Parts: sequence; structure tokens; C-alpha cells
Amino acid sequence: MKELECEILSSFINYPEKMNDFFNVCPRKCFSDDAKEALNIIETLQEANALSHSSFANALSVKDSQDENFLNILSALPNPNVENLAAPFVQSYLLESQRQAALTLLRASDNNTLLTLEEVMPSIEQTNYRTLSQWKEFYANAPKMPSFKTGIDFLDSVFNGGLDVAQLVLISGDPEAGKTTLGLQILEYIAKNNKICFFSFEFPIHQYLQRKAQDKTIKADNMIILDNGYEIYQIAQNIKNLYKQGVRVFLIDSQMRIVSPNGRNMEEEESLKFSCLAKLCHSLNILVFLIVQTSKGDRDNPMGSKKGGHEASIIIRIEHDKPENANLREFSEDSRIVILKKNKQTGKHYKERVAFDSTKGKFYSLTSQSEREHLTEIDLPEIF
Repeated sequence: MKELECEILSSFINYPEKMNDFFNVCPRKCFSDDAKEALNIIETLQEANALSHSSFANALSVKDSQDENFLNILSALPNPNVENLAAPFVQSYLLESQRQAALTLLRASDNNTLLTLEEVMPSIEQTNYRTLSQWKEFYANAPKMPSFKTGIDFLDSVFNGGLDVAQLVLISGDPEAGKTTLGLQILEYIAKNNKICFFSFEFPIHQYLQRKAQDKTIKADNMIILDNGYEIYQIAQNIKNLYKQGVRVFLIDSQMRIVSPNGRNMEEEESLKFSCLAKLCHSLNILVFLIVQTSKGDRDNPMGSKKGGHEASIIIRIEHDKPENANLREFSEDSRIVILKKNKQTGKHYKERVAFDSTKGKFYSLTSQSEREHLTEIDLPEIF
């Protein structure tokens, strides 16, 4: 029984009301035989209004209770948005079926037997289709998804008041331009009313404490900081654990510190980081900020992964500004150029010069909100 299968079954035990939505997308035939056995127990207990982890464990036979598959179900972390796992679970089933079909066709060829693909590949029929009216009703009755203000007016205005959940936000930019500073400024503001998590992989935690020692506005009790567990699957597990504790917003600093399993090439290893985090955002309805590095030849995509740019919902880039006196400084210490390169939330894009206070670790707007509302990409050359 695979890890995803165990997570789904554990979620059914905790959130049985989500099973109908799940099976509207995923047929039962996608489950393994052991999983189907566990599913039967879950549904029997649910019908008796007696479903819980303890009742599930008690319903197992002595033999089953020692089986690794069933122990994995009991130890798996439940996902409150389990219905969002249906599509990737179907995909994994079809990929495995395709692999088995390839072996069957190969054996048939060795035996001089002709088979068609339809004979060896299973079909997956969606058990339910929703009309536009049904989708409208579904979302009208669904709980409203939270949105988080960043506390930075030039960002909140372009996102119509705040960032929605279920999004992977990439922060890229020039070296020492303030990528971590911007991420932390957003995180600290959100922490005033919500629990947040900062994966501090680039800098020692004591450096952050020293910089923020005099800042009394930070609500320290709402900030969880981790400085270990660099593997992508460890990060994913930590995010799931913290989600159960009410954390919905995460900042990871940075892409280059995350370790991926060895793949066929660097592109595959780097892309895994982004696809894993994007899936977590969608399945848990969380907001993840990831600081990324880019190359000189490609400033639009994270280093080593064009798919990384595709997986992101939002990409914010920070660049150095020209100094007032180029003979004295390479770039301005007091201003930066912020570019919104991708924005699936509202579709708005902009490029703006903003104030930067490196001492306080803050970005500020130099443009009033009314002026920004009339700013278009055509206007940009006049500003810069």
C-alpha cells in the first residue's frame, strides 16, 4: 500500500464527510486490494456512526492489526482536504497501469501475440459530472477561503487587498536585493493575527533575533522557526504537521538549500521541489512563499527548473535600483525595483520603484494608491 493511499484512508477516518466528493472523481477500482478491505471497514463503521481511529483499529483482525499496511494507515497524517488528492491518486493509478500494460504488451510480443492497447489499459470513468450551476452551488455553500494582507500597500493593492491561499509564491531577485527581507516583512505582518512558519535555511536564527531584537511589533508567539530538515519530503511532512496546528502561511528560504532525491538530471531534481510544494498548496489550501535563485541568462525562471515558474501562481522579483551617483555606489541603498512577473490571482502586473530601509528590514511605497491604480505597463518607461 503506497503512502498516498494510506494518507487518503487515514483522512477518510477523520473526515468521512469528504468521501463522496473524493469518489466523484476517483473510482474505487484505483485502490489496492488491502486498501479496499480497509475502505470496507471504514464505511461499515461510518454507517454505524462509530467511526474513529480506535474503532478502526479494534475492527482489524489479529493478523491485520500486525500488517504493515494497516499500521501505516493508522500512523498516516489525515488531510482535511482529502478530496483534492483524488486527481493525483487517479494519475498514479493510471501510471502504474500503463507500466503494467507495457510489460504485458512486451510479453505478448515475445510470444508472437497481438494485443490492442484497449485490451491491457484500464479505463477510468468519472462517476459524476458537475454542471456550471452545480459548481456555483458547490462554491456558494463551501467555506470561504481565507486571504492574507501583506501589510505592504504596493502589494496589497495589486492583489486586491491580500493574497489568497492555495498559491505558491516565488520571490526572486538580484543578490542582496532583499528577497528574505521582503518575505519576512510579509510574514511578520501576517503573524499579528495568524500562526506562520519560517524555514530559516540560509541564515542562523540568532542573526534574525539580533536584527529584530528592538522590534516590539512582532508577535513572537505566532512565529514558528525551523532551521533543519532540508529534504523536500521532510519539509512537506513538517508543513502537514504544522497545518494540523493551525499554520496556513509558510516562508522557505531558500530553493538552493532544499535537497531533492536523485533524479535523472538536475532539471528533474529541481522541478520536484516546486511540484511538491505546489501540490501541498492546492491540497491543503495554504500559502507558501519560496525564495528562489535565478541565473543571469534566465531571470524569469528559478535556477535549474523552467517547470518551477509554471508551478508558481505568483512570481515577485526584486532588483537593485540605480544610485544617484554612479561614481560612488554600484546601486542605490535606499530604493529597489519590484516587479510582479506573474499573477494568477488578479492578472495584474507592474514594475515599481519602492523605498528600502535595510536597517529596519522594511519596504515602503513611493507611489500613492490612487496613482498606482492608473499605472499600466505602457507607463513604465516614463517612471524609470
